[in-house]
Amino acid sequence: MTDEARQGLGATAPGPKTRRGQASRERLVTAAVASVVEHGIKQLRVDDVLSAAGSSKSQMYHYFADRDALIDAAVAHRCEEFLGLLECAFDDVSTLDALAAVLDHFASDYAAHLSGCPIGTLAGELTEGPEPARHTVVEAFGTWEGYLTSALRRIQAGGDLGPGHDPAELALGLLAALEGGMFLGQVRRSDRPLRVALDTAMAHLKSLRPSLD
Repeated sequence: MTDEARQGLGATAPGPKTRRGQASRERLVTAAVASVVEHGIKQLRVDDVLSAAGSSKSQMYHYFADRDALIDAAVAHRCEEFLGLLECAFDDVSTLDALAAVLDHFASDYAAHLSGCPIGTLAGELTEGPEPARHTVVEAFGTWEGYLTSALRRIQAGGDLGPGHDPAELALGLLAALEGGMFLGQVRRSDRPLRVALDTAMAHLKSLRPSLD
């Protein structure tokens, strides 16, 4: 992930300056992430996080202004982990066939758990705030959309996508297909909605290849 993307996710107060302080803060964030994954954001209890992290309230409030700031840090950590995987997956994509292969692998991984998109699941819980964490998720979606846009620009530059098409618009459509397919698949407990959505999106992209006539 780029430095700009990291700075945008959960950018709050500067972190601890000592290794001990960094370790204490990291334990709190790790415990908060585990609570968010297992119970959801709304059910996060500060006392449970403190117990899991072996920390006190005074330590927590030394690093975080309040519960919302802790949640934002946990959301940022969760998003950054997932975005790191996405960046590696899409970074070398420069043809439509390579894009299709990455998306097929993505769908296969999704089929193993059917638990929804890590970022999309957080977004569903944050429609009504807290605002810092909601903005973190918005920025994370923007970063993911940027990875797709960059891949499609490379594909277009390589001649595998017609010059008259906007990679940014196509990336937004592809992201919508991914998120919609994962959400519907989570509800139906099946990977078929995601695979159909991706097959449809790729069929459209391949139809935009330059004509050989």
